[in-house]
Amino acid sequence: MKYDSGRFEGGYRLMHIHNTKRRMFLVQAAIVLIFAAYLVYAGGGFSIKPFYLSINSFLYFVLLMTLLILAEAYVFTALEMRFVNSESAKFLITQRTFRSALVWTVAWVLILLLFVLPFLPGVVAESTQSRGELMATSSEDPASFVVFNTDAFGLTEISKIEVEAMGEVEVFVLTDYNYQLFQEDGMEVLGGYRVNVDDYMATPDLTIAFPDMPHGKFYVLFYSLNDVPAEVDYVIEREVSEILMDYMPLMSVAFVAVNGVAMFYMFTINRRYKQGIYR
Repeated sequence: MKYDSGRFEGGYRLMHIHNTKRRMFLVQAAIVLIFAAYLVYAGGGFSIKPFYLSINSFLYFVLLMTLLILAEAYVFTALEMRFVNSESAKFLITQRTFRSALVWTVAWVLILLLFVLPFLPGVVAESTQSRGELMATSSEDPASFVVFNTDAFGLTEISKIEVEAMGEVEVFVLTDYNYQLFQEDGMEVLGGYRVNVDDYMATPDLTIAFPDMPHGKFYVLFYSLNDVPAEVDYVIEREVSEILMDYMPLMSVAFVAVNGVAMFYMFTINRRYKQGIYR
């Protein structure tokens, strides 16, 4: 939405609007960068080893500021129209702004459909599902695997772990901290710190609803009761982050509304200027 003030014969007032808009956008862009970095730092949403950057920590704020900047841009465009003398210049400005608003509206409608229809959750669940198998042989020395509850950007998270055991097996899910602290204390002590408090016995099937917890490493331990070897198959299922599913549809509606209003307004006045040019 950049237009040369001399070319469009708007004079010093149009120059003043352009300069004000540029300064406001630069200040707001700096605010976005500073606060996004702060939100990541304050929320513990960043680590180098292992790499983790929680987009959820700042995405909501960035989108909110982007929506504000976008609305301001349309308002400034409407103000510029008051000081542009040329009918053809007004026609070009409204035409370009209408096309821009149309593209944004279509894009955010697609994003909205992506989050409200079951397509995205289904694709994520199918593409991120992982399977494995192991042998639980002891009630003292457990078979185990390690898993992170979210991906490196916090966009997907574990929803549940399905277990099928060929025998009686107890399954404990522990945080990295508790496992490192109590791993030498045996099954009874570790069982008191498991996060799957209610669902831990596979006889032969077990579904562990993974708790909503901050990003971290988890140990999944498999103890064979009575020390009878038991083959275990497990499936880890993931879903789109609940935080994203909560606010992205609302944010999409807000973007569609702002761009839709701008599109309708620019289309209406563009027709008027078009008629004036070709009259």
